[in-house]
Amino acid sequence: QEPTDDTTFLRGSQMTDRHGVVEFRTVFPGWYQGRAVHIHTKVHVDGKLTEDGYEGGHQCHTGQLYFEEKAVLASAEADPYRTNTTTRTTLDEDFIYPGGGAQGGLLKLRYKRGRIADGVAASLTVAVDPDATHDGSDAGGPQPTGSPSSSS
Repeated sequence: QEPTDDTTFLRGSQMTDRHGVVEFRTVFPGWYQGRAVHIHTKVHVDGKLTEDGYEGGHQCHTGQLYFEEKAVLASAEADPYRTNTTTRTTLDEDFIYPGGGAQGGLLKLRYKRGRIADGVAASLTVAVDPDATHDGSDAGGPQPTGSPSSSS
C-alpha cells in the first residue's frame, strides 16, 4: 500500500476485548537514528468507537514496547531491513528505555518456524491505571527524520 502522506510512520488504533486484551498484526518496525527499535503505545479509556474513530474519554498511559537486541540484529539480515544504512541505537544506548526487561516494556518474542523472516509473535502484559491522566508529553523522544529504511 502506498503512503497517504510524505511520512512512513505506522499508526493505528486497536480496541481491547472485555478482558482488556488487544491483539493486532503489524510489521517489525525499522529503526531511525537516536532511538532503539520500539513501538509507541497510548491507552485511552472511557471513550467510544464511532464511524469517525475513537472519541471522548481520556488518555491514561503513554509508553513504548521494545525489541531485544538479538531480534533487531536478526531483522537487519532480512528484507527490507538489510538495506537500512541508518546508524542504529541499541537498548543500552537508548535514552528512554528504562531497562528491567518486561517491566521496562521489553517484548517476549517467538519466531514463526524459528526464523524472524517468517514472522514474529510478540507479547507483553501491561498494567495501567484507568483513572490516571497522561498527556504523553514526556515519553516519545524526538520525531524520526527521514525514512526508516532506504527501501521504504
